[in-house]
Amino acid sequence: MEEATKFLNRGIVRNERGEVLLVRLTKEEMGKDGAVLRWIFPGGNLRITESRADCVKRNVFRQTGYDVKVIRQISLRPHPQFPVHVAYHLCKLNAPEPVQKPNGSGEITEVRWASPTEVPKLITTDIDPDVKSELGLK
Repeated sequence: MEEATKFLNRGIVRNERGEVLLVRLTKEEMGKDGAVLRWIFPGGNLRITESRADCVKRNVFRQTGYDVKVIRQISLRPHPQFPVHVAYHLCKLNAPEPVQKPNGSGEITEVRWASPTEVPKLITTDIDPDVKSELGLK
């Protein structure tokens, strides 16, 4: 499948405890200003033939095993530290537990739930201001 490699869709998924779903990359990426991409919101490249919502559902499912429903797009912006555009989407869990084992094809080393206050400690790159607002962060 042909994918748009410079356009990413990320899912902001919260559980019933208000925690946020994150994934850890197997291979860290380096960006501008010494940025190190280690933990990210699940998601990935948009296939040319799919909608942004379908992209988020597919990638969250593949990377984490969780089945989600996309509620709405939160933000769309060029990332200030990496050469990509990112669309962030608010998602809702369709089931409280994963429905399959993650299949991140070796790109994901860990899946975890984090409290909103932990997110800036784990995601050390620039976090979109609208995503911060959605999570109640300053």
